[in-house]
This record gives sequence, structure tokens and C-alpha cells, in this order.
Amino acid sequence: MYPLSRLPARIAAIAFALSTGAGAVAAADYPTKPIALVVPFAPGGFVHTVAQLFAESMGSALNQSIVVLNKPGANGNLAADFVAKAEPDGYTVFLPTASILTINPHLYRNLQYDVLKDFAPVGLIANTSNVFVVSPSSGIKSFKDLVDRARANPGTISYGSSGSGSIQHIAGESLKRQASIELIHVPYKGIGPAVIDVVGDRLSVVFSDASAIPQIKAGKLVALAVSPKRLDELRDVPAVSEVAAGAGVPDYAPPAIWYGIVAPKGTPKEILATLSAALAKSLKRPDIRDKLLAAGALPADDPSGEAFGKLIAADHARYASMLKTLNITIE
Repeated sequence: MYPLSRLPARIAAIAFALSTGAGAVAAADYPTKPIALVVPFAPGGFVHTVAQLFAESMGSALNQSIVVLNKPGANGNLAADFVAKAEPDGYTVFLPTASILTINPHLYRNLQYDVLKDFAPVGLIANTSNVFVVSPSSGIKSFKDLVDRARANPGTISYGSSGSGSIQHIAGESLKRQASIELIHVPYKGIGPAVIDVVGDRLSVVFSDASAIPQIKAGKLVALAVSPKRLDELRDVPAVSEVAAGAGVPDYAPPAIWYGIVAPKGTPKEILATLSAALAKSLKRPDIRDKLLAAGALPADDPSGEAFGKLIAADHARYASMLKTLNITIE
């Protein structure tokens, strides 16, 4: 018979064993109910489209429904906070953009979560291609023309962005600094209105996402250079890396825009592995890859959680330094 003094410790050990056993069983049976895939923007945009695509494909791989849950607001911070505080059971996951996890933390002072501590990476989905576009009537026909025009006519070239601290803002200020030229920043509430103003000759240039491709093909916009590499959809448009040196900015590389999936920190590693495997399986499907490529997105070469975690940490550190150097703040 056990002494009374040892009973509490023995009971605690039994309770711990039961709880960890239950956790292992839950992870082994996962998923047993629908999974919520949280999207930080309203329906209709590219991120929502990607979420729907992977909700279907990953759900099929997991033999379980994945429901897209839109939580727009505060430039993605609202959704990030919601997921960071969710139960780490694998039934709430998040599809953030690069800016939400690696730029916002350096721009917003009162975030209630820590990107590097409160999320567990599932995997990278894709990198998005962006393209510098101008109006045909501008007379600018190449990336070098753009830089030369800005040098020759200081204060006459304006560039649009989806807001202060956005990828487009960083791309513009980096070019401005490296080329020693004067560019006028015009922030918009989204990239769509900026593209419309370039078409209408009210804005000089914008580093647009792939939504500008139809306008380029229709002759309403001139594509100067794409990033990070050439697109099949725009075969004759060079990559920025090919033309930067010729424009006098050999080290210029616009920020990359990527999308991936993360879960709340503390999610069992077995569940993370299950989700990561479903993501990797989805990225191997020809129909998924074709849809991403058609939208100007480059499927991830390595969708593993480990690789994605390293990317998040590296970009988080890089943007901390870059934003400080460029003196970019929330206006």
C-alpha cells in the first residue's frame, strides 16, 4: 500500500499519462471535424482565391472539410491575433501574407502576439510575381527608361502602393534610395485603384501584383520588369534581376511576396506533419499548379514547415533592418 504522502504525486503522474495519451490519440485520429482556414482579407481578392483552392485540395487529401473563414481588418493583424489565441488543436489555421508576419511586427507597436513565438509553420504555398507597369502614353518602355526619367526630371515620377509599409512602398523607397532619385509615394487602399490610375495617366508607375496581367495583354499597360523571375504569361518581359544593373541599380531586388499556412504555437507536431503533408500533396497536383501559375504565383519548391519557419525568421530580421534604413513608418 502506498503512503498517503505519495498519493498526490502518483495521482498527478497518472493524470499526466492519461492526458498525454489522449493527446496522442487525438493527433492520430486528426482530423475528426472541419478545419477553419482563416484568411486576413475580405472575400474576392487573390488571398481568398488561394485559400479556397487549398481548402478544397487539402480537404480532399485529409478527407475532411476545410472552411474558409474571412477575418479582415487592421491590415491582417486582426486575423493573426485571432489565430494566435486559438486552441492549438489543428482545427484553426491561418493563411497569412509575407507582410503580415514579417513587416507588420515592425510597424505596429501594440500587437498582442509575437510572430516568432505564437505561430507554428505548416508550409509555404507560393511566391507571387509582381510587375512594374506604366501607361503606354508615358513613353517609358523599359525599367532603365523609368529610372532615367526620374533622374532627368526630379519630382515628376509618382508610384502607387497599397498603403504605407506595404510591399509596393518598400519596393519604391528601396529603388529611390539605391538609384538616388526622387519618387513621389501615393498610398491607396489596395493595389487595384493604383493600377486604374496608372491606366488613366494619373499615376506614373506601380509595382502591381498579377491582377494587372489582363490589362498588360490588352495593351492598356506596359510591363517593364517582373519579380522575382520571368513569367510564362509575360514571356517577353524581363526579370528585374536581368535589367537592374543596366539601370544603374545592380543590387536592387524588390521584396518578395509569399503566402503560406501557419497554426497556433503548441499544435502537436503530428498534426503539423499531417497538415504539411496535405499541403505538399496539393502542390503536386497539376491542376493546382496550373491555377497558381496562371495567376502569376510560383508554387513553392520546398513546402515543408522547417523551410517555411526559416523563411519567416529570415524575412522578419531583414525587414526590421530595411524599414529602419528606409525610415518607413505607419503614417
